Amino acid sequence: MNVTKISIYQLITLLTLFLLGSSIVLGLNLEAEENAWLINSGAAITGVLLFFFYAYLLKRNGWPEFHKLLEQAFGKFLGKAILMLYSLYFLYIGTRVLKDFVYFITQTFYYNIDHWIIAFVSVCLICYAATLGLEAVARTSELLFIFTFLLIALIVFFSFLSGVMFGENIRPIIDLEILDLSKWIQYITFPYGEMVVFLVLFPFLNDHQKLMKQGWMAVLFSGVILISITEIIIAILGAKVASLYTYPLVKAIEMIEFLGIIQHLELLTAFAFIIVGFVKVSIFFIAGSKGVSYIFPILQEKFIIIILGALMFIGNYVISRDLPEHLFIGLELVPLYLHVPFQFILPLLILIITWIKGIKNKSNGVGY
Repeated sequence: MNVTKISIYQLITLLTLFLLGSSIVLGLNLEAEENAWLINSGAAITGVLLFFFYAYLLKRNGWPEFHKLLEQAFGKFLGKAILMLYSLYFLYIGTRVLKDFVYFITQTFYYNIDHWIIAFVSVCLICYAATLGLEAVARTSELLFIFTFLLIALIVFFSFLSGVMFGENIRPIIDLEILDLSKWIQYITFPYGEMVVFLVLFPFLNDHQKLMKQGWMAVLFSGVILISITEIIIAILGAKVASLYTYPLVKAIEMIEFLGIIQHLELLTAFAFIIVGFVKVSIFFIAGSKGVSYIFPILQEKFIIIILGALMFIGNYVISRDLPEHLFIGLELVPLYLHVPFQFILPLLILIITWIKGIKNKSNGVGY
């Protein structure tokens, strides 16, 4: 995959597009209705804290590559076993995001096209990106970042201009009677907890000091964008109506019309989702591929990419039978049984173990 170094700006563009991911189309926590902005704000703040946690985990251990960090904590054998689990986790979540993309395209724009065609073309592009390497994807993200936010700016601009937004729809600003924090795990694991994949990417930054000083801005910026889009959806559709749609942003934008000329702006959401979806899946795929290539060094990286791409394509059909099942697994089961262990428990365990080992090594006069 020919991974070299990436700049802080490239990392910020990657992280921002990654966090927007499926959220930009699915809406974010709209089941909270008028309290969505409050839930999303809390999740974004938690996301910033998670960013610093993941960055600190690498910083205190000398910015090692992810497989070396695991070996520092768990030893060579157990470290490789956990690396394999993380690689499978990254590939599985990447497959779920790909499935989001396939369902979105087939249910909103191309009703007659077979799922496998979109999945096959997408996997081919992702495998090609992985072959070029992280640096190439990072350079591409600089352009995609600008293009994506031009699309978002157009959506926001015409939302205000068309007069379809109503202030009463977002009131009351806070409704304590319906405030429900029982799904807090879901709120913070998607999308912010998924930043755990950047434990693989952070070591390749050419200036780690800038990561601590500037990287968190990408998380905050993404949070502001997601909060703004969610509030625009609610202002157009109303909180209760918006919570009923699978793709509320598309439905909201369908209502935008200006002077009888500007309409069908929902196509902009398709372009935006294609971009952020491609970046997100590519990051998960590259991270998973790197882990597998380290575990099986005798295999060529291109061969590993092809095999994993084939598995991702097949997995696109295995992970769920239909959209309701896909959403149930992704929003109810995955956060608790996969995200929590891989995003919180294992990183915290790594921090504790390396901290204890560091104290022992200092007491023995050994550098760590």
